[in-house]
Amino acid sequence: TTLPQKLVLVAGKGNNGANVMAAARLLRMRSIPIPIMHLIVLFDEDDDHQSKRPNIREQLQLYEDWIGGDTECIFPFDYDKIRNCGDNTIIVDGVLGTGITKPVRGAAMEAIQAMNEAVVGNSSSGSRSVRILSIDMPSGLNHVSGKPEGMAVRATWTLNLHMLKFGQLTEEAKEYIGELWSAETSLGYHTFGGEDLVRKFRQLYEKGPIVKVQYG
Repeated sequence: TTLPQKLVLVAGKGNNGANVMAAARLLRMRSIPIPIMHLIVLFDEDDDHQSKRPNIREQLQLYEDWIGGDTECIFPFDYDKIRNCGDNTIIVDGVLGTGITKPVRGAAMEAIQAMNEAVVGNSSSGSRSVRILSIDMPSGLNHVSGKPEGMAVRATWTLNLHMLKFGQLTEEAKEYIGELWSAETSLGYHTFGGEDLVRKFRQLYEKGPIVKVQYG
């Protein structure tokens, strides 16, 4: 697989944002040969850490400790770096996760618009030179109904974490989910209880910890 020229990681304030920040740190630590890597955060990383969720505070501290406090590649609220990211770019969407029940607004709405516009604005001859990887759920998509709450990211791929969500598998969700993959996590089979769920987890991941999910 050919690596992209640029990686733009977009982190919100919740668990998916923390996941994206961890990914940015690990990619830098492992010296993955991607020439340009931008981390867009939908909060001011210079604010008092105590005002942030514990997982966000932790990831900011880890990034500073392991990357040396170099914030040249962290850009708070920089939607233009998303929208104008250019050809051969993968955007990693970690803005919103599950539990959305109201229309998106504010910084999340701006980021979702910018991500979708980046794909449209950089398309040529029907190809998608900008692609989006959404973590767990495309931001703005309801994980139960599979419908957008006002608007949602139109992902190229969605990487589900652990348990599949009903909203990922509906007909309406397909245009937002894109290609659906699922990753086993350290939560374990019995976290959510019930022998039926345990059986389904074992079947889902019997070929490995990351699998492509077939619709239908």
